[in-house]
Amino acid sequence: MDGQCLCGATTFEVKLKNHDVHVCHCSICRRQTSGVIMTVDVEHGSLAFLKQDHLTVYNSSEWGERGFCNVCGTNLFWRTKDQNYSNINVFSLNESPKDLKLDLEIFIDNKPEFYAFQNSTKKMTEAEVIALFNGESEE
Repeated sequence: MDGQCLCGATTFEVKLKNHDVHVCHCSICRRQTSGVIMTVDVEHGSLAFLKQDHLTVYNSSEWGERGFCNVCGTNLFWRTKDQNYSNINVFSLNESPKDLKLDLEIFIDNKPEFYAFQNSTKKMTEAEVIALFNGESEE
């Protein structure tokens, strides 16, 4: 599959791991997007940038970083610093798979009260997400 930022200055190819859409309610994603970010997981090592002169990678936490176009500001991906896990902004794909499914909400305990999704989803708290990325999860 291929995708790009809003202005087209940054383009990529990727293989999706599945078609499950994840929503993040963390304060960083909300500040960056003025809402939530909706992402899909990518197969390890499959995210390849075709045009990357305007790609900026921002060190956003102790264990994660975000990639965005420095021309138009489109958030393109989030990945662990060791790059063992990556996801992309589902709306950066040029053509969305027809069977996308809202599957998981993370940082659910950070979600403001003034919005809610109608879909039934799995939910993970901030502590559960951090434990997962630190290798402490029971899942």
